[in-house]
Amino acid sequence: MLNRLALKNAKRSIKDYVIYLITVTLAFSFIFAFNLISNSSEITSLANMLDNFKYVMYVVNIIIVFVVGFLINYILKFMFQKRSKEFGTYLILGIEKKDISKMFILENIVLGFISFLLSLILGFILSIFMTLIIMHIFKAPFKVAIEFNYLAILLSILYFVIIYSIVLFSSKRRIKKMKVYDLLYFDKQNEKREIKKIQRNIGLIMSLILLIIALIMFDRQFKGVGIEPSFGIILICLILLIISIYGITFTVTDFILNFILKHKKIKYTKDNLFVARTFSSKVKTMSFTLGTLTILITLTLICLNMSSMFKGLFDYQIETYAPYDIIINDDEERFENYLSVIEENYTIEEIFTYNSYVDSNNNIKNILSTGWRDYDQVLRLSDYNKLLELKGMKPITLNDDEYLLHAAKEYYKYKDNEQLKNITLSNGISLKQKDFVFDGYTSKWAIGLGYVIVVPDHAIKDLEISDNNLIVDTKEKTNEDFARQLVSIAEPDLCEDSGYGYQICYSLSNITVRGQEEANNNGLITICSFVFYYVAIIFTTIVGTILAIQSLSDSTKYKYRYQVLNKLGVDEVSLTKTIRKQLLWFFIFPIIIPIIVSFCTITSMNRIFKIALSTNTVYLTYFFGSLLVFFIIYMIYFITTYFSFKKNIFED
Repeated sequence: MLNRLALKNAKRSIKDYVIYLITVTLAFSFIFAFNLISNSSEITSLANMLDNFKYVMYVVNIIIVFVVGFLINYILKFMFQKRSKEFGTYLILGIEKKDISKMFILENIVLGFISFLLSLILGFILSIFMTLIIMHIFKAPFKVAIEFNYLAILLSILYFVIIYSIVLFSSKRRIKKMKVYDLLYFDKQNEKREIKKIQRNIGLIMSLILLIIALIMFDRQFKGVGIEPSFGIILICLILLIISIYGITFTVTDFILNFILKHKKIKYTKDNLFVARTFSSKVKTMSFTLGTLTILITLTLICLNMSSMFKGLFDYQIETYAPYDIIINDDEERFENYLSVIEENYTIEEIFTYNSYVDSNNNIKNILSTGWRDYDQVLRLSDYNKLLELKGMKPITLNDDEYLLHAAKEYYKYKDNEQLKNITLSNGISLKQKDFVFDGYTSKWAIGLGYVIVVPDHAIKDLEISDNNLIVDTKEKTNEDFARQLVSIAEPDLCEDSGYGYQICYSLSNITVRGQEEANNNGLITICSFVFYYVAIIFTTIVGTILAIQSLSDSTKYKYRYQVLNKLGVDEVSLTKTIRKQLLWFFIFPIIIPIIVSFCTITSMNRIFKIALSTNTVYLTYFFGSLLVFFIIYMIYFITTYFSFKKNIFED
């Protein structure tokens, strides 16, 4: 009989908790999808870096399992609260607690099992789309094929069993401790808090002060390049931030309501009083929960921002570190050996060799104090313009008495340094600075330095050659395997005894293959971006689910209130606007602080990241883009809640 009752209740729960089932299905779908792609041989073979993808996912899944477990435990507690009178009635009728517990656990196992089966199907579909994205990043061909990865399935089953074992055990203990009275009035219990006016004002002010202090302390940890932030201070900032968020959540609604009540013009305008009171009463009953959701949204936005910022960083680094297909810095007589290997593997479109030169006067190094070389490197104008042409940039012109300083963006602070306006090379030629530019700089123009001096061709007379360089552009795309093959032919320049009976040899050559750098960078982009988006999506679905269920749970209570308003003459259109405004306040409240915090944190971190990003303000694009992604998912929950709430209010 209990089994039939459990199955009947499970069917009823499917109807009542569609949002919960959808969220649990989505959560396990993403878990399964990420398990599939992180353990896919097709993905890991794209780059050596991706061999670490699955190990990163193991660590991340520990966090995800904990968070999803929190969600399911919260929902089960909520479902138990909604049905507490029913369970109390069962006790009065003589059904034992252990039987009620078995029934509740059985029906939730049924619901969970349905969600899990659906998640396997949806997760496989999601994995196909994710694989398409990864293949697009690597510009690799992709063919849809059904591949059953048993490890991914077993891991998903393991996570499901762990989560449900813990939360169902917790539910069993909860039922065991309940008495008949507790069950009959459990749905009336809320978070209890009594805050006096003076306590509220002091608490709100102190919380805002802590929030400001946390953001200022965090901002001061990111003063600029070369200044390493203190992780101890950042941890303190995090603790202060959490305390301030809970403090604001517990106090601000009382302040808002009191403000509205004191201003009659606002108070009696349209439905402001009704909405303000319903909003305040709702927040009071779940202040701690809303504080937790606010923290989750903050983490979500920060994760989305970091994902976008890391992608921008890696994309820019490719152009900085590997602007050409093949870059070789070695003795000129060895170039033929390299070219013969390149010709065996690729179609060569262009070959360019050039020299860089030594300026021992150190005009620039004495001021910038950077790099391991003990001299400045000089390029002649004709070679520099050819390098610009190969990068798709416009050539420059110099008068016979001018020079150009091209440096990495971190040296922007020296742009107006008077000591750089005029220099004298070690061959006695004096030059004045025409310009100090940063865009398009590559570290391969001056290995071991962060800048290069460009001079008219005649100005290199009598300067010692520093390096011989070979640039090769190929028709086909280079790869990691070829890079290893090319590096293997570099001759050793220095050998030393290891102390264990064998020699260790080093080559002074510097070889960069764009295909290898792209593979490494794309691997990092895939790991960082997918992990951050994974966490962000899971957190957003959790927040949306809890807000939706909390709102819909009150629809029965508010139905009577809206019916009273209707009888007092408020038409259905106006009631619909009031419902929309009521839900909008509830959904907007937990995202205000996260938007402020995420904007402040990304602005602070940009002081360091901007040297490796395309522009100093591109982080704003990342911020608003991340916000858009979050709002798309968030609005789905809001719209679903709005229409469900309205249906519950107006249905007969």
